Order: sequence, then structure tokens, then C-alpha cells
Amino acid sequence: MSLRIVPEEKQLTDAKNTQFGPAAPSAPGVVDTLRSGEAPLSISSKVNNRHPLQSRIEKWDQTQRDLQLETYRRTFGVADPIRREMELNIVKETDFRPTLFGFSAITSPSLDILLNKETTIGWEDIYTGFNDAKPTDFHTEMEKQMGI
Repeated sequence: MSLRIVPEEKQLTDAKNTQFGPAAPSAPGVVDTLRSGEAPLSISSKVNNRHPLQSRIEKWDQTQRDLQLETYRRTFGVADPIRREMELNIVKETDFRPTLFGFSAITSPSLDILLNKETTIGWEDIYTGFNDAKPTDFHTEMEKQMGI
């Protein structure tokens, strides 16, 4: 593990045809658009017309998280990052976020605390989505959560 602060530069210079989707069983060199349910894509749009910083920006949060876990591992031992990742997975899987309290599927106070983002304001905190569905009451959400 390294103590990388900035993500490494990984701009695509070449690409295989099946790199961006599953290959068709009958034609291994062609992306299977029928089974994947996605529209056909242009591989040149995935490789060309990309700024060199774009891949670094997309991987910024993960690189910072890896640096933080590596620092915890070197300071407190291997058990601390394992515990933190277990807690994060538990919160991602089982965290109950009622829409009545203004939490969306993206934001969660527990998740923010575990990722050390409780003092930052991001775009997902302000633009929670434009859902036109009528918000349900707390009891209906609890019944749905518990499977009643």
C-alpha cells in the first residue's frame, strides 16, 4: 500500500471492444447490448475527448479513503481499518433513512460520520433529487422496512 494523496493518471489510450460491457456469447468481440439492457455505445466517446484530469477527479474520494485507511493501519494496526470497513458496509446495507426526516437514498448521517464528511456540505446535501412521488408517512416506511 502506498500513501498516495493524488490519484494516479490513468487516462485510456486504447480500449478493447468488450471493455465497457459484457461480451455476447455468440460473438466474443461485440458488446451484448440486448442482455445488458444498455444502448449501444461509441468506444471513441469513452477514449477520446476526455480531459486528463477527469479520471483523477472521478477517483479522488476513493484515493483519499485509501490513504486514510492506510494511515490508520500504520498507526493503530490492521484491526482498525477492518473494523471501519465493516461498520461502513453494515451502515450501507441496513441503514434506515426515512424520507419524512429529509434523508434521501444518497445522504445518511451515519454514513457521513463514518466517512468523516459530517462537517462538509456537498451537492447531494442540497440537491436531494426531484422526486414527484408523494412522501409517505413514517409508519408506512417502517412497515415497508420491516416487511409487514
